Amino acid sequence: MLDSVTAVEKPFEIEVCQSEEQINKEELIVLKGGFSTSDHSYKFEIKSDGTGEIFYSDFEGDSEEFAHEVKVEELAANIEKAINEQITLQGEENALEDGEIETIREEISGEMLAEVFWEQINSTLEDPFFRSALDDGDWGEEFQTGRGTVDDLLEFLKLCALTEREISSPDDFLVVEAETEIDNACLSDCSYYTERLGELVEVACEYYKPSGFRYDYNDGCYDRQSGYCLSSESISVSLLDAARAPVREKMLGMVRLREKLVQMEIEEEKIKRLTAF
Repeated sequence: MLDSVTAVEKPFEIEVCQSEEQINKEELIVLKGGFSTSDHSYKFEIKSDGTGEIFYSDFEGDSEEFAHEVKVEELAANIEKAINEQITLQGEENALEDGEIETIREEISGEMLAEVFWEQINSTLEDPFFRSALDDGDWGEEFQTGRGTVDDLLEFLKLCALTEREISSPDDFLVVEAETEIDNACLSDCSYYTERLGELVEVACEYYKPSGFRYDYNDGCYDRQSGYCLSSESISVSLLDAARAPVREKMLGMVRLREKLVQMEIEEEKIKRLTAF
């Protein structure tokens, strides 16, 4: 049973609640706001007791509870301060009507609460977090190398292909997948494969340390990370030119490959095996 409740109109709503059972009579402050992704808009509330809830629809129970460390009392005071400052500023130029004041309240409070959600709450949710329409920073990373450049890696892979004695599928590609949080860099399952190329790509991955990832939609919720699967970014080298190269060019390529492997400080026995023609 609540002794008192005070509130203002949505989307920003502050409730100050006090239960008869609360011995110390501390007030429970509830801030109600919303946030939007590229697909949906959601309402949420945070309470000064460290709990909160996201509402997926107007149906009772269609929600998600969470814990947070937002200083709700301080946030509520900051919101009211920002609103009052803006009202005072605009009121100095023209007298504000009630509708204009309400618009100011909605815009400022909505922006501040949405900012708090994205910056302080979203990343702490137990269920995979919501995907912001404005920030793709955690949703992809271009193919890159930890040592050297991507062009250096491509050049090395072209040498690997060029020095293959025979290529059975000239229209195929040598495909290398970058390292991610869950997978090591390696020769792709869809790549052209020989035991020698597999070993050379392993050397290349250990030396150049390629990384990069993206999230591909995986039949789940569009807004949540759980709706996507982590995939490696990849690079590929066509085998057509290597398959058509004359023997002399292949032999010269083998010399350059040996030089590269020496620079990479690969053991001599391994170099001899990988450059035997």
